[in-house]
Amino acid sequence: GSISFDGQVYESLKPAKLDHLRSKRFGFIFQQFFLNGRETVLENVLLPLKIAGVKRSERKKRALEALEEVGLSDKVANRATDLSGGQKQRVAIARALVNQPEVIFADEPTGNLDSENGAKVEDLLFDLNRNKGITLIIVTHDVDLAKRCKRRFVMKDGHLLEGKHK
Repeated sequence: GSISFDGQVYESLKPAKLDHLRSKRFGFIFQQFFLNGRETVLENVLLPLKIAGVKRSERKKRALEALEEVGLSDKVANRATDLSGGQKQRVAIARALVNQPEVIFADEPTGNLDSENGAKVEDLLFDLNRNKGITLIIVTHDVDLAKRCKRRFVMKDGHLLEGKHK
């Protein structure tokens, strides 16, 4: 098979086009957060904007807006190591949002969280989908989280077993 996005076959894109696609149209939320613990929350969220070549004057504004969206405006000066697991995951979501992506890929977005923080993160992700039209692609073993998705695919040992629509 092949993967295409917006009418373009992914495998045929040149490296610069792939980089553009990844940095400007996709957002990524990783299970392990991948925050730089020595940097502040704000600096962690600014990183994708630097990589994408966004002008310095625009970076801080967009990073602060993303942190406001995830309810962490009061933590901008905190070091990432000083945050709870739920706060770290919300920083990771802000980092994924900061480039205003069309698609967010989330790898076990609640996997390292207690049930209360997991529910908050789930609600935040589905609100982004509903209110901003961001497509969510979630990889999870959490059956309850999967049930909230409009469309589900079940894979086992690399094979697609079923695909369901709500």
